[in-house]
Amino acid sequence: MKKHNGVIGFWKFVFCIIILIFHVGIEQKYYKIGTILFRYGSIGVEFFFLVTGYLFAKGVVKELKEDKSKNSIGKDTFNFILKKLKTLFPYILVAFIIDFILQIIIGKMSTKQYIFTIFDVTLLSMFGFKRKTALIGQSWYISTMLISMALLYPQIKKYKENYFYLIAPLTILFVSGILFHYSNSLRTPEMWLGFTYKGTIRGYLEICIGTVIYSVTQKFKQINFNNLGKILLTLIELFGFVSTILMSNFYPNTSYDYILLILLSVSILIAFSEKTIEFNLFNNKIFYFLERLSLPIYLLHHPIIKFFDNYTSNYYIELICVIVITLVLSYITVLLIDYLKSKDYYIPKLKSYIIKEC
Repeated sequence: MKKHNGVIGFWKFVFCIIILIFHVGIEQKYYKIGTILFRYGSIGVEFFFLVTGYLFAKGVVKELKEDKSKNSIGKDTFNFILKKLKTLFPYILVAFIIDFILQIIIGKMSTKQYIFTIFDVTLLSMFGFKRKTALIGQSWYISTMLISMALLYPQIKKYKENYFYLIAPLTILFVSGILFHYSNSLRTPEMWLGFTYKGTIRGYLEICIGTVIYSVTQKFKQINFNNLGKILLTLIELFGFVSTILMSNFYPNTSYDYILLILLSVSILIAFSEKTIEFNLFNNKIFYFLERLSLPIYLLHHPIIKFFDNYTSNYYIELICVIVITLVLSYITVLLIDYLKSKDYYIPKLKSYIIKEC
């Protein structure tokens, strides 16, 4: 339990549900009505990129403290990304199988579209292979995450102090300037910028911000706050999270994306500082479990939306059905992966077996 932050785990779950609700609402038959919830709930992706950047930087710095190997930076980067893939791929595979079955039932994808789903499973979509008819289109986030980590890992590994104090801040300014030049919004990840997708640049920027949040948090943790200070920090943290959620629901103006990004960054910094009054309250198995459900919820919900879209035209009925079914399937996914781990059928074992048999 010491490895997890219950406050962050709780907000992971909340923002996943918001993204799910957002995807139900952007279906063409619902988007034009005025009663849909979280019309611009995609701002939740910013939360996940920022948190990913923090945890990524934490993992690399920990490696630097413990690393006694003489591997090249290239090999260390490869091993780091491979380790991430081993953790994520079981969820991708389960999501792909469920999505594939649901799409067969729906029967709206052509053979060519099924073939292109290989880029979702292999997480290569954001290199330029992304298609709007993708089976698990949400995997663009994981694809972007891995690309960004592969680019940022060597920088932190080799230039740790220079990275946090110089390289990262300059990168954030330049990259955010590029995005602002093309669009005043952080949305539309499938927009092609001439050399890559907007979503790739967006993810790289926000993961980079997350690494800086990690660096600042280490200094912030050294400050001792009295009870009044902790209450104020808690209020600021809640204001950032809640105002972002409310803005995505009641005031859907994408020109405020950069302001919301700043609010989220401050709230995430405070949440990771472990100085708030709710930290100990949230640091338990319930919120850890909610955090574990987040990734399956994110990967599974889109085909379920497509499935129910064929059988109902009532927004709220579809919304409730999608949330319930997604939660059930996400829970089953977590249980299934835990079972496979316990039976030694997990990916590393399977990989070794396949290599041996070949």
